[in-house]
Amino acid sequence: MPENDVKTLELTPKQMKFVEIFIEKGHLQSAKQCALDAGYAESTATVTASALQNPKYYPHVVEEIDRRRAEMARRYSISYKSHIQKLAELRDAAEQAGNFTGAIAAEKYRGMVAGLYVERKEIMHGSIDSMSVGEVEEKLSELRKKLSIPGEHEIIEHDALEGASVGERGDDLLAEEGTPSLQDDS
Repeated sequence: MPENDVKTLELTPKQMKFVEIFIEKGHLQSAKQCALDAGYAESTATVTASALQNPKYYPHVVEEIDRRRAEMARRYSISYKSHIQKLAELRDAAEQAGNFTGAIAAEKYRGMVAGLYVERKEIMHGSIDSMSVGEVEEKLSELRKKLSIPGEHEIIEHDALEGASVGERGDDLLAEEGTPSLQDDS
């Protein structure tokens, strides 16, 4: 496009549609696709999309794109102060509506943002594979007491299942007759 071919300052309907689509979907699809969606011809979509983003040829289109981006950044920007204020507004609205669960949640999140809560996670490493037979039996005994599983329990000797994968035998040794087991499909 020649340098002296600068377009007028008013956006055409196609240019306006391109700007809208480019702002909304420009991060998800190419500028060419935005031009196609705006109604520009397939044969010129790449060149047109490039030219519409060039302030040398279409300064008014570029200004509109910049204006819309600035508006979106202002509208969706977040700061510590605005975040705390919004959570306070939500808390107050929830409390007024009698939604105390929502009010408590909003207040909790305000506290988290302010750093009043410390989230602690424990990651346990290790598995049954690293335990000795005695440790496994002791742990199973503890679990039985903790879960208070009623009834008789058959102790399975290590040699009996040597080399067999879980579920390979087809019967559940821990299930009592008539009691659903983990392997039952019912």
